[in-house]
Amino acid sequence: MGFDFSKVRYISLIRMEGGESVLNIPYAELTVDPDLIAGFVTAVIIFAKTPIRTIRKAAYDILIEVGASVLVLLVVDPVPDEAPYREKLRRILDEVESKHGEKLRHFEGDVRRFREFALTVIKEFPFQSADLNMVPIKTGSGVRIPFRVGAVDRELEQVESFINGKRTVAEIMDLMGLSDEEVLALVSVLARYRWIDFKRRLSQSDLLVRADCPPIILTRLKSQYGKALEDLMSKFDGKTPIVDIMASLPYDRDAIWFLINKLVEVGCLAPVPKG
Repeated sequence: MGFDFSKVRYISLIRMEGGESVLNIPYAELTVDPDLIAGFVTAVIIFAKTPIRTIRKAAYDILIEVGASVLVLLVVDPVPDEAPYREKLRRILDEVESKHGEKLRHFEGDVRRFREFALTVIKEFPFQSADLNMVPIKTGSGVRIPFRVGAVDRELEQVESFINGKRTVAEIMDLMGLSDEEVLALVSVLARYRWIDFKRRLSQSDLLVRADCPPIILTRLKSQYGKALEDLMSKFDGKTPIVDIMASLPYDRDAIWFLINKLVEVGCLAPVPKG
């Protein structure tokens, strides 16, 4: 069995010596306070005479990987095979020990320095799986990203600069100088905190129907495209594919295709749901 993104609920990095959570990343709602889970796990690990790697509860499992200075805790819905999750946890553990082991052993109480490490965790456990053929679009109404600091902030800005409502996730990956895993992690962060949404790229086999776009937009477009716009809009009945509509009009196909995409973008035409 492979890795299932939807099973992941919560990840925490906990300092071994003092039991402090230095990084917490929630993925889904929990009925139990995550801090209580972290405190419970830390106590069990510290006082157990034998190593404990899995704690099974009624509604979830807690998978644990322990290092010299930190433990990585994953709360996950029950899964038939822990191996792919543990492989990722071990990579996270090796990375945090390598980058921050010394700081964790000489901890001064400031957890802010560990927030950038969130991206390393999310590279292994993205908030969602990505459809590379979908087009991300900015919403302009997201919520604060708690670990948007330093390098994470800079890389999120890079991804946002490539999001123009026309490029697919795959095209953005090709354009950027970051690894595919980093881009997918960053896109999942923007989606998780509602800074972007996704739309499917328009195909000439799609069906479109007229929609109620703001009159001021329609008036402006009519002033630009005149009779061509009126002829085009009159053809959309939700039953005729775009390719047939384009073939029925006496206008340049590239120009008409551009105009159709524009009308969809501004909300004057809407795709008919498939299925």
